[in-house]
Amino acid sequence: MKWILISSHKSPLQEYHLIENDECKVVMKYNPLHRSARISCANQQRLFFIESTGSLTGKYIFKNEYGMEIGNMSNDKWFGKDGSIMIESKKYTYSIKNNPLAEFTIYEGISQQPLVSCGLDIDTGISPSAHNSDINNKCLLLGLCWYLFLTGSQRKLSGICRLNSGWHQFSAHS
Repeated sequence: MKWILISSHKSPLQEYHLIENDECKVVMKYNPLHRSARISCANQQRLFFIESTGSLTGKYIFKNEYGMEIGNMSNDKWFGKDGSIMIESKKYTYSIKNNPLAEFTIYEGISQQPLVSCGLDIDTGISPSAHNSDINNKCLLLGLCWYLFLTGSQRKLSGICRLNSGWHQFSAHS
């Protein structure tokens, strides 16, 4: 899995694609001026606004297009490249690494087993350690976790449908 910047890093509307197995899973259009991200995936489209709760807290709130809070993000105060993201009632933790290549690693809850690792297209200037791309990293983490949230919800719904229709081969880890 890898985020690729489609538009120019300096353009007023930055477009990113999340690619997995040569297939685009998520399209995210980020507006740095408004700190908003329009995320399209799994036949759903949402608009998110990213708001800081204060300059020293390291916490950000995600609001939807209706102004309702749907999640938040907190940076670890001791390890600045780690933190947690809550989307609705689902908690993910993340780690940002920059060796040998830039990547995000997402964990479900407090699990030590990675749920997914996502590379970053560093040829376009995206680097997890770059200070000026900090808000971009938050958008990319939001987009990745929103995708995981949607696909996880669909797997659970699919499992419930299979269970209710009498199928006996049900796996929660599919």
